[in-house]
Amino acid sequence: MGGKKVIAVHIAIFWGLLGFLWFLLVCAAAIPNEMLREHMEESALSYKEKEAFSFERGKKWNGISDNYADTILLNVSWNMGGENPLISSLDTWYYSGETLGENAGLYLSVTEDMEPDTDYTRYWHGSAVFVRLFHLVMDVKGIKTMGFLAAMSLAALTAAMLFARKYYDIGVGFLLSMGAVQIWNIGLSLEYEPAFVICFLLCPLYLWMERRGDVYITCLSLAGGVLVAFFDFLTTETAVLLVPLILVIAVRAKERRLGDGKESVRLLFWCGVCWGLAYMGTFLVKWTAASLVTGENKFLLALSSAGERVNGTLPGEQADGFARIPMAVAANLTMMFGGEARVEPVRVAAGMAVSFLVLGSVFYLFHKKKGNGTAVRLMIPLGSVVLLRYMVLSNHSYLHEFFTYRALISPVLAVFLSLALSMDFLHSGEGKEAGKGKDR
Repeated sequence: MGGKKVIAVHIAIFWGLLGFLWFLLVCAAAIPNEMLREHMEESALSYKEKEAFSFERGKKWNGISDNYADTILLNVSWNMGGENPLISSLDTWYYSGETLGENAGLYLSVTEDMEPDTDYTRYWHGSAVFVRLFHLVMDVKGIKTMGFLAAMSLAALTAAMLFARKYYDIGVGFLLSMGAVQIWNIGLSLEYEPAFVICFLLCPLYLWMERRGDVYITCLSLAGGVLVAFFDFLTTETAVLLVPLILVIAVRAKERRLGDGKESVRLLFWCGVCWGLAYMGTFLVKWTAASLVTGENKFLLALSSAGERVNGTLPGEQADGFARIPMAVAANLTMMFGGEARVEPVRVAAGMAVSFLVLGSVFYLFHKKKGNGTAVRLMIPLGSVVLLRYMVLSNHSYLHEFFTYRALISPVLAVFLSLALSMDFLHSGEGKEAGKGKDR
């Protein structure tokens, strides 16, 4: 496939996929609110006694449920049911509840049709497709359960594909990385689920398509950028790209298809470019379209919010922006190790020390003389992208560490699979597929 044709295919995927998703959102917005009201009222009532951020797993911060984000999503979804679905799918607002708070705002929106007063056009709010559709037959609790089951089913499919190829070490590493970030807690909030549903949807697709040629990998990366920008609200967006790529590298290492790594570096670079351009492009389309239909400049609000994510402060806090950078990383590591406060340096130090001791001991006992250094040199930098994300979006990563920490699934997976590829006792089937499915 020539260069121009490849570019044309990627452009077609971007516009085709985004257009289809937008069409679904418009169709969902066209559902009359009266058809949703009964179950929407049940959902609104379920948040009546909830705090904005409630502890659902004792004092563990990684067990916090983001009821604040969920009530806003439901509120935005409800207010999409206007007279003009095309406009309401773009010009997204919700009623804040003013002094009563967002929980009350949702209830009053549904029961008294209060006029929305807060502009929230900076995101696509693609999850509203399922929120509105499923509220025809169930409330928010049922939707959370369905989202969680979808994510786990797709993850199980990924593991099953790896086990079917007898790559037991890769499959176990994948499952262990899910456990390391307490993946079962994504069921606590609607907004925690989309990124992982997309991630685990793409993993088997990457594993299936990667043997057909590298162009399929870049196409999937582009699709992942569109999907996560459309459905996610800046939670664990990097996992959608990094987890599938780490799995692909591990599989290709098993099958001795990495070579000297130069082609793989080039592939990873273009996957990152495709994902990044699609991710930003999806937001730009939203802001442009919303500006056109409203006659207002929606870029200003969106860019102002982006600046706050990079270097803002907590209310009443006067923290040095540079000091926040290492604190953001520490906060997310605190969550992974079960912290009961935003940052616990002792817990992080102890957790890291025990992890290095255990993994180092296993490596010392079972390492083979000739490991797959190329794969390790590819996977570890990939996983490190998450830490860079925490540092660049330091305020967001520090303030919302109770859900952003789950992006650590990527570096944890990279470490586990690097270890697996460097040891003998876990190895199975290496070279079995060597020579098959060469990249085209």
